[in-house]
Amino acid sequence: MSRRFRAAAALCIALLVLSGTALWPGTARATEGITVESSTVSYSFAQEVTFELQAASGADITSVHLSFRATGEAQTKVRPVAISSAPRVSAVYRADMRYDPLPPFATVMFWWEIEDAAGNRLTTPPQQFKYMDNRFRWEQLSDPVRKEVTVYWIEGHGDLSFGQAALDVVMLGLDRINAELRAPLPEVVEVYVYDSEHNLNAALILSGRGWIGAQARPELGVIAVAIPFEEGYALRMKRDIPHELTHLLVYQAVTPEGYEYVPEWLDEGLATANELVPRTEYASMLEDARKNGYLLPLENLCVPFPPDPTTALLSYAQSGSVVQFIRREYGAVGIRNLLAAYRDGAGCRAGVAEALKISFNQLEAAWRASLEPKAPWRAMIEQAGVWLGLWLLSILVAVPMLGGRRPARPGR
Repeated sequence: MSRRFRAAAALCIALLVLSGTALWPGTARATEGITVESSTVSYSFAQEVTFELQAASGADITSVHLSFRATGEAQTKVRPVAISSAPRVSAVYRADMRYDPLPPFATVMFWWEIEDAAGNRLTTPPQQFKYMDNRFRWEQLSDPVRKEVTVYWIEGHGDLSFGQAALDVVMLGLDRINAELRAPLPEVVEVYVYDSEHNLNAALILSGRGWIGAQARPELGVIAVAIPFEEGYALRMKRDIPHELTHLLVYQAVTPEGYEYVPEWLDEGLATANELVPRTEYASMLEDARKNGYLLPLENLCVPFPPDPTTALLSYAQSGSVVQFIRREYGAVGIRNLLAAYRDGAGCRAGVAEALKISFNQLEAAWRASLEPKAPWRAMIEQAGVWLGLWLLSILVAVPMLGGRRPARPGR
């Protein structure tokens, strides 16, 4: 056999191998004879996901199992699919989202296990689909540089300038928040902007995931907010989007394993403090609580906030205030030290002692003291001290300059 003939034969064999591996997803073949003719999925959001398979074999196909798992979920769902044994079968599995919910906006991966009477078995390559809220049609806009950052908004409820405004806030928020946290950025950041609280809450309730009051899914890199396309939408974007982005970056800073140890006052406090447009009601709420003696114990804020709206708002206000106090006293290093301590599994109290070198009670006492109004005489002394310091500094600067003026010597 000539060298040229051998080379041609090798090329033909290579092409045949490549053509065999390209059969999926149209057709998957097992060497023993099981063939997948089609594998499809369709769904109606928060109601039902339908998986369908067409398969054939030289022997009767006796069993079909479907496996599927959403991003961020540790457990794979494995479901037997009822079929009538035959050389060619159609298998359909309908997942009822009321009892088997999937997280909204997650990527869902699925595959099939097929066996026939001859003992042959085929596992199909994984396929995936995006579980979107398909009750609506979505517009989308991605950052031209960080293409992994995408904003979605409901078609007809906002123009391109609306989407661009949201994307600009996302990019600004990511940079500003991460200047302090220095966390690895998520592989994907997706922001879904609903047109109303009603539609957002319906999506969260229907999903069975209890997102109310917590519209970030850090494990997915997804946030969902309700911002109507009306006057003032830009201010709402600057408040709500950075708040939820903070949860994504805190999650990245402490790793998935450490996120459960981060106390609520720190996670929500950072999110509240990072809002680009602060909520004016928080300051008055804090002052009223201080004057009337019903500030919440900081230890109560280690766990998820209560459902009562008034207490929940005070919890957010206090948490944001505590974080701002820690920033003033310990800087960004103090915040990062706290996150590092909780990332390593420290308890709510122990994390403060480890990171800030003071006890939990000392932190709370110092923060409460910072809320007390200063007596007029004390404020005057502090202000006078500032001016006195500036005056002394000017003298210290001027004296060397005066001392440096030497009289001219005769003859020079």
